[in-house]
Amino acid sequence: MKVSMNMLDRMISWLSPRAGAQRMFARMSMAAASGRITNVRNAAGGREGTMGNWHPRRLHRHEEQLSFFKAMERAESLLANDGHAVSAIDALALNIVGGGLKPQSYPDCATLGISEDEGAAFAESMERAWKFWSEEADAGAVLSFEDIQYQAMRSMLTTGEILHLSAWREDGNRLFGFCIQPLHPARLRTPTDKTGDHSIQNGIELGRYGEPLAYWIATPGDDQPLNGLSSSDFIRVEREKAGRIICLHRYRSLMPEAIRGTSILAPAMKQFRDLADYVDYELVGALIAASFTVFIEDANPSFPGGGFGGTSSAIPPDYTQQIQPGTVVLGQAGHKPHIISSNRPGSMFDQFYERILRAAAASTGQPYESVAKDFSKTNYSSARAALLEVWKLHALYQDWFVRSVLTPYYRMVLEEAWLRGMLAIPAKAKAPDSDPFTLRAWCNCVWTRPPRGQIDPVKEREADNLALANFTETHSAICHARGLDFETVARTRQREKRLLEKLGLAESPSPVPAAKDDAHADEQ
Repeated sequence: MKVSMNMLDRMISWLSPRAGAQRMFARMSMAAASGRITNVRNAAGGREGTMGNWHPRRLHRHEEQLSFFKAMERAESLLANDGHAVSAIDALALNIVGGGLKPQSYPDCATLGISEDEGAAFAESMERAWKFWSEEADAGAVLSFEDIQYQAMRSMLTTGEILHLSAWREDGNRLFGFCIQPLHPARLRTPTDKTGDHSIQNGIELGRYGEPLAYWIATPGDDQPLNGLSSSDFIRVEREKAGRIICLHRYRSLMPEAIRGTSILAPAMKQFRDLADYVDYELVGALIAASFTVFIEDANPSFPGGGFGGTSSAIPPDYTQQIQPGTVVLGQAGHKPHIISSNRPGSMFDQFYERILRAAAASTGQPYESVAKDFSKTNYSSARAALLEVWKLHALYQDWFVRSVLTPYYRMVLEEAWLRGMLAIPAKAKAPDSDPFTLRAWCNCVWTRPPRGQIDPVKEREADNLALANFTETHSAICHARGLDFETVARTRQREKRLLEKLGLAESPSPVPAAKDDAHADEQ
């Protein structure tokens, strides 16, 4: 209940805090008795019980930058040392981009004023130009664009960001000048002598409305750490120049005003680390127990601390005796052996380990089976439900990747391919550089995605045939969902048909077996 203070209340509280508090308490009691209805108590904002010690605080700019880079380093450490963290990242990267998303050009013929045949000719030439560029997309001439896609997605999942620089090379036998230089996101930071400039936050120079204008990228010398560098060890790269992207910095913004990304391992980073340490300790305990360690107790008081026979003067300074596995050691009279046994791991180890790993896997948006690669407790129904749920996450990342990364690169490749005369654009049609609206019409395309995989191919084929018969699905959509291009499949089928006819072989598709009536047959 809120009761405002007037001038008299403030004066009394200043002269006598106790009298002011009593006065305010009396006013609150009178307000409660007046019959006004107020909000109910909210436990989330309470200060009693277990909520009493919960005092979150927001970081200031310097602390936020230090915390961000520390989380990035820990995420990379997990990726280098923790098997489950690697599995969580690789499972997502493999299903999101796989061997690389490829464009299938579908220009907007109605908007461009061209025929369907002319649009098909352009699509074929553009897809051919993209294929040529993909082979030489890396500025270092090492990776193809499909490799860069997988690397970029892995970087985004691990560090929360993708950082690329646009480059231009016309040496050798290159067909395109435009290429990409991938950079580690840790290079993007604020120079020490620019920390007082509030327009530069965490290495990004922001405009009036929070839009990125330029990026400060560290270029340290050999064996020089990234921390503590001045602006002389940085390059300032503008975001765009003449409408073309110079520095592509991408991340999934989960909150307003966020300017840097976050690793998907961050929410459960402590669980991943503690679980790895727990398993390591249990493994060490099992190794000690398996070595059949024996401690010898000597009842003779003349040998303080125990020994292996002889007089006190003959006692060696080191009383430890190493025993190889399977060795039987005979003691002396009076020696009493104690076998050091280990009761670890306990009977609940598997259940506890699985429960913690399930929670850590859920924080990445994936089922336990995908991260642990354990399908021993999975049946058709549970596997189907888990895959349907995680496919939503894959589609979300794929759509974001297409919008944020692939579409800008596709436009730049299309522009250069047109300038180099590689595209079949009719003379009467508008050029791609006529206006942004025309460029978007030429750039209209669909990206083939990695195949989802099939739990029961017969059932899924039957569902596809039923959808095609009811006009609720298309051949192109079915092929795209499986990472294929329908036009390529159709042309391949046509060539196969001609070859079979030439060889005198008849194509006879196998009959589809009837579906079982028992709804639980697959569970059996």
